Amino acid sequence: MGDSSSATFRDRLLSREEVIAWFDSRRRSLGITAGPALVWLVLLLAAPLTFMVSVSFVNVNESYQIVWQPTLANYEALFAGGGPLFQRAFVQSLVLSYAIAAVTTILCLVLAFPLAYLLARKGGRTFKVVIFLVLLPFFTMYLVRAYSWYLMFGPSGVINATLLKFGIVNEPLAMFSYGVTAIIVGLTHAYFPYMLLSLYASLDGLDYSLVEASRDLGASRTETLRDVILPLTLPGIISGSLFVFVPSLGAFVTPRFLGQGKVLMIGQLIKDRIGSLYAVGYGSAASMFIVVSIVIAFAVAFRYVSIEDLGGI
Repeated sequence: MGDSSSATFRDRLLSREEVIAWFDSRRRSLGITAGPALVWLVLLLAAPLTFMVSVSFVNVNESYQIVWQPTLANYEALFAGGGPLFQRAFVQSLVLSYAIAAVTTILCLVLAFPLAYLLARKGGRTFKVVIFLVLLPFFTMYLVRAYSWYLMFGPSGVINATLLKFGIVNEPLAMFSYGVTAIIVGLTHAYFPYMLLSLYASLDGLDYSLVEASRDLGASRTETLRDVILPLTLPGIISGSLFVFVPSLGAFVTPRFLGQGKVLMIGQLIKDRIGSLYAVGYGSAASMFIVVSIVIAFAVAFRYVSIEDLGGI
């Protein structure tokens, strides 16, 4: 009896070769490597997103309870009100958010591209020093950095106070007060490293013999940039633009500090409606426009580059 039980137990044990063969299976290997990440994506992205989409199509009663009955009232509320469509609070906030995010992205691209090109050509110690200086402010909390810009702007901020002290201006300049300009500067400072590192990764892999050949064949610097460098670094430009545009579109902390109630971006609008009225349906419907915008942005990006290019692979 004992011998038969031992034999059965040994038969059930997998040999080393069988274990290796089991893990070598393509599906099992994929499940083991991608499984944990997939679980996190479902819990932290898919599940909240599904809940948000669902809530955007239901109402909340007077007891602040969700009534699970399909309705389009939340989407109708986004555009409710008198007057032209562009004067509605949600439309103005959404358009303003698009504009600020677009300008921030363009500024980051214009400022980061020359620096990334220089770093790709120089490398070595120059690269380490510049990257350290760029990332130095990021050793502090984002909230602290936003507050530092809050102290720089405003009628009595550091910028206007300095201009007044040296007699450059006679009164505080409105352009250095709180508002759209201050928000764009704060967002550009916040997301500049993402653009810089994306462009550097693309420019570092560029074959510069093509640039030299273009110049030897008589192309000007502008023509070389337009016809050689930009097409070959397009993946870095697109990925960097996505890394800047997407978080800028939904920014909350920077507009809160540097807008000072003068600018209402979409993130602030959603927070105010949910915080004061508990309008979670309204907030979810408004958030859907941001989600759809992000999906469209990625869809357009994937028409020109692959996901491997966006990841710098």
